[in-house]
Amino acid sequence: MTMYETIFILDSLLTPEEIDKTVDRIKEVIESNNGKLLTIDKWGKRRLAYEIQKKQYGFYVAIEFEAEGNLPLVLQNEYNFNDKILRYLTYRYTKNKIKAHQKEQEKKKIQTESLSISDESPAETVVEKNENEKVKEADND
Repeated sequence: MTMYETIFILDSLLTPEEIDKTVDRIKEVIESNNGKLLTIDKWGKRRLAYEIQKKQYGFYVAIEFEAEGNLPLVLQNEYNFNDKILRYLTYRYTKNKIKAHQKEQEKKKIQTESLSISDESPAETVVEKNENEKVKEADND
């Protein structure tokens, strides 16, 4: 499967519910066309570099996904028919970007494993300290 990223700008005047509905609709289009969602990143409301349809602000959303076939064309059609979307861009990752993405995922995995290990050891030391304090109290009695 090929990795893609799509970034689209929604009208900033939409309510949070409408933004979520639009993002869910894009997710449905990707999944219904045998795509696999990797990440969904809502960047939030930001100032546009230039006015689009007399608007100075937009709500940015980035979605990484894997897909085969003509899914980018299907997304393009969806974007064109949706009036809430001001601009969009979908691009395919290069081999270098895919390798960098895999390394980043490995780093995150190692960090989460090291955090879970470091989280367990302080808890054990606290238990050991409590037991040692109990032993000292028993010795004092």
